[in-house]
Amino acid sequence: MKNIIKISALFIAIITASNSCFAFPAGKIEKIIEKSNLEGITTIAISVKDASSGKTVYERDSKKLLHPASTLKIPIAYFAINTLGYDYLFKTGFYTHNKDLYIKLGADPFLNTNQLKIAFKALKDKGLNTFENLYIDDSIIDKKESAAGWMWDDDVNPHTPKISAYNLDKNLIKVNISQLSDGTVKATPASKYPMSIFAYIQKNEKSDYYDINRYNWDNPELVEIYANVASTKPLYIPISSMRRYFIYNTENIIEDERITVKSTSYSSKLVPEEAEMVYEITNPIEPSLTGILYDSNNLMSETIYKLAGGHKYGITGTDIAGLSAMTEFYKDYNIDFDNVLIKDGSGVSRKNLVSTDWMSNILLQIYKNKNFDKFKQYLAQPGDGTLSQRLFDLRGDAWLKTGSLSGISTIAGYINSKDGNTYAIAIFTQNFKEKQKDIKKIEDDIINLIYNR
Repeated sequence: MKNIIKISALFIAIITASNSCFAFPAGKIEKIIEKSNLEGITTIAISVKDASSGKTVYERDSKKLLHPASTLKIPIAYFAINTLGYDYLFKTGFYTHNKDLYIKLGADPFLNTNQLKIAFKALKDKGLNTFENLYIDDSIIDKKESAAGWMWDDDVNPHTPKISAYNLDKNLIKVNISQLSDGTVKATPASKYPMSIFAYIQKNEKSDYYDINRYNWDNPELVEIYANVASTKPLYIPISSMRRYFIYNTENIIEDERITVKSTSYSSKLVPEEAEMVYEITNPIEPSLTGILYDSNNLMSETIYKLAGGHKYGITGTDIAGLSAMTEFYKDYNIDFDNVLIKDGSGVSRKNLVSTDWMSNILLQIYKNKNFDKFKQYLAQPGDGTLSQRLFDLRGDAWLKTGSLSGISTIAGYINSKDGNTYAIAIFTQNFKEKQKDIKKIEDDIINLIYNR
């Protein structure tokens, strides 16, 4: 009997030792964090789950509520595309009724001025060149152009343009900045849209430096640029009023095409049910997934978030409708929204709070879905998109979404490791004063450990 017990104990010891050879490298991850000198100063929360079993293989502060930054785009994009459908089209329709022209906006983030020119030319070619009134149906999403928790000084950040039913030309104006031989700076807008730009030389030890200021309380169409550039550089400035910009371009096109509109009020008005559609601009939704997950485009993410909420309930799209629809969507996946806080559709808001455990749970549920492979292809791979300078050795084995705000760095997605397993990972680092690249190096070291385990 004693021999049997000894043999059993030896067998268990062998199995335990064998399993420990394949144990997750928790100690090595802790050493990376310890070596970074961030321990006790900066919060580094991590959740790693085996995608097949759903088992947590490593966690560190995974229940803490932290800012997800742009990793929030993963659950938002997945919810929105499955609510709207992969075949969804952004539509801008042109309707006629009682000698009036109606433009029904679709909040299309791909709509551009050239498409509007083509549309009005098509109307003219059909003999539709005189109208009593031009009305704009802007009811598809609300008039709230930024989200709760967006920072006031992001007003001139090209990554956070206004969100609007009047989306046009990416909601940005291109301005070329060049330094003249006399040392002064010249700003040349690529658009004729009426705005005043004052450019000043900013003596700085670095070239390619610029700082943009706009004082909305005084004059939102006045921009100051302080720059020090070695050669001509393009800057992109968010448009202050999308409705004003849309109408300005529409009026110019109408004039160029010699179309007559007797009233120039361009009031907002719903398209009558009996109106006839005479032209339509369409753009597919799928490229927006590339923009959102690959390039981290905030305009596209916020737009489809509102559109999905409006589509779900048959109402004007709002961030409230988006959140309600997303909460309902993920209930079917047993994802709890009671203990998280979501305030926008892109992750830009400083009021967003989720945990790495919550994020990795959503990644698990997406992984189990039959359309996972289709969705995964839109996440960035090493060497591309927001991973263009990172994790080159893991190309073909990593599909990730990054996030960055001041003092915040996040990354989430999927890793195929050398041991043949797929892992859902989420790493949130918050409250640091180091450079973003230094924090991302720590993230990469941890991800490489997961891959090589």
